[in-house]
Amino acid sequence: MTRPTVLRRRWRRIGELADATGVTVRTLRHYEHTGLLAASQRTCGGHRIYDCESARRVYHILALRELGFSLREIRKAMEGRTSLPDLLSEQLERAEIQVARATKLRDRLRKITKNTESDVSVDELPAHLDAMSRESCGQPRRRARAPDDGDR
Repeated sequence: MTRPTVLRRRWRRIGELADATGVTVRTLRHYEHTGLLAASQRTCGGHRIYDCESARRVYHILALRELGFSLREIRKAMEGRTSLPDLLSEQLERAEIQVARATKLRDRLRKITKNTESDVSVDELPAHLDAMSRESCGQPRRRARAPDDGDR
């Protein structure tokens, strides 16, 4: 009678799981360390081996990471401590804030690059951006104080 092998039982060693899922061995170890993933079994020599469910779990983690969730948020969702709709709503709010910031940055960059009448130097850029920010917000902004020799 032959002994069942890792491949016949569809078990994968950590390197094989890494190759199959497109992540590094280091990432899988980190997921295990943070409680997101657990080795299905260990060999007599102490090597981690994973089953098909482990691979599915890695794909779920990757899908949630692609949506921008932190590992802490993913763990909460996978443990059922928070609902996915709540997480998605929070992530949508964060995405909308990022889009607004990126739009504002794009508009500033566009304004600077289209203003060919004056060349803005690196030294003048902070003041230029500050003035543009005051124009767009309609509010005066506090100026950052430059460090002087007495601040060291």
